[in-house]
Amino acid sequence: MTVRDPMSIVRIAFFPVAFFMLSTSFVPHDLWAQVSDDLKRGVVKIIAQGEGQQSKIGTGIVVRVDKDAAYIVTAAHVIEGDPKPQITFLPQPQQSLAAQVVGIEGGEQNGLAALLVAGPIPDGVVALPLDLTTKVVGGEALTFIGFPRTLPPWTVSTGSLSGMNGPTIAFQALVEEGHSGGPLLLNGQVIGVVSDTRGRLGYAVPASILAVALRGWRIEPRASESMVPQEKIGADGVSMVLIRSGRIPTKIVGVYGGGTVEEVQGPARFVYLRDNLYVEATLVSNARYLRFVEATGVIPLAELEEHAASLKPEEPVEDVSWHDAVAFCQWADKRLPTEDEWEKAARDTQGRILNDRVYEWTANTYQESRFSSGEPQDPTRKVVRGSLRALNIQKVFGDIDYQVRMYASAYDGAPGRGFRCVQDLAQER
Repeated sequence: MTVRDPMSIVRIAFFPVAFFMLSTSFVPHDLWAQVSDDLKRGVVKIIAQGEGQQSKIGTGIVVRVDKDAAYIVTAAHVIEGDPKPQITFLPQPQQSLAAQVVGIEGGEQNGLAALLVAGPIPDGVVALPLDLTTKVVGGEALTFIGFPRTLPPWTVSTGSLSGMNGPTIAFQALVEEGHSGGPLLLNGQVIGVVSDTRGRLGYAVPASILAVALRGWRIEPRASESMVPQEKIGADGVSMVLIRSGRIPTKIVGVYGGGTVEEVQGPARFVYLRDNLYVEATLVSNARYLRFVEATGVIPLAELEEHAASLKPEEPVEDVSWHDAVAFCQWADKRLPTEDEWEKAARDTQGRILNDRVYEWTANTYQESRFSSGEPQDPTRKVVRGSLRALNIQKVFGDIDYQVRMYASAYDGAPGRGFRCVQDLAQER
C-alpha cells in the first residue's frame, strides 16, 4: 500500500545559501573522546634491544585479545633487530612478557610491525577500536598515549591534527621517541599509529593502512566490546549512536485503507544484525542537504524551491527522492540503513530516533512478505519506516510499536518523508 502523507505537514523548500552559511557550525570532532584508564589498558610499553644496540623504549597498541593471546601493533623501527621484545601491560606494570614478531615491514620509514604475546593475558587488558572511516581534515583535537623518557609511563597527551602528509597523518604535539608505535586517538578510536617525530610535528600511519597490513599478516583486529564508543561525533559534525549486532523480535503487520493497521498472528519472527554500526541520532537536516547540493551540483526538486521562506535549517529535509537520499549518504561516506537496521535502531534507542512528523527511506526494495526470498515485483518501490503518527496511522489493533512498513516510489519525494544515514563500524574481517 502506498504511504499516505499527513495532510498537516507543510511543504518545504531551501533557504538562500547565505542563510545556511551563517547559521550552521560543526561540533568539535573530539567531543565524545573521554580519555581514561580504559584507553590505557589497550596500550603497552615495549622494550627492544637489537644485537649490539642500546635498548629502545616504544609504545604498542593492542588490537585483539583472546583468552591466551594478545596481538599488538607498533612502528617497525621500535622493535627492528629484536625477535623477542618485552611487553608490559598496564594491569601488571611490574611484569614484562616476551613477544613474538609475527609481521614486520622492515627498512621502511613508516613501516609497521605486529607482535604476539602468547600465554595467559593479564585481566583487564583491552583491544582498542580502529577507525577506518574518518577523513582527516585538519584542526581536530586528538589524544595520544606513550612512554616519553621524562614523564610517567602511560602519559596521556593532546595535540591537533594538521592534515595528510602524503600517506601519513601529520599532527602538532610534543612528541618524542617513546611515543613511537602508540595510538593516535580521535573519539576514543585509533586513527593512526605514531611512526615518526620531527621537531614539534608527529607523523602517524593511518588506521586504513594498518588494516591492510594486518590482513596481510592474517590478523583480524577485534575491539573489546567495552571500548567501542556508545556515541560519537562524525567527521561531518553529526552525532551517531552505536547499534550492536544481535537479534530482536519483530511482527507481521497488516496495513489497510483509512490509516488502519493490525498485528497479524503467526510464528515468531526475528530481525538479526550481523555487525555493529552507527546510526545518525537525527534525520538529515535542510542545512546538511544544502551543503550536499552545493558540493555536488545536484539540482533539488522544483517543489523544494517554492517555499524558501518557511524552511528552517535544523529541521529534517523532506521531499527528497530515494535516489537522492542514497547519493547524499554516499557523499557523506555513509549509507542508507536497511529496513532491519532501521528497526533495530528504533528498538535499541527505545524509539528516540523516531520523528512524529517525518518518516524515513530505507535501503530495501519493498516486498509484500518481508521474509520472502523471491525477486521483488517492482524494483522502484522502496521501504519506508517511521512512527505511527508520521505514517498517518490512525487506528491500531495490537501492540504495533515501530513495526509498520510501507512503500513509496524511489523517484518521488513527498512532504513528511526524510532519511538518515548509517556508518559501518570500523572493523576488518
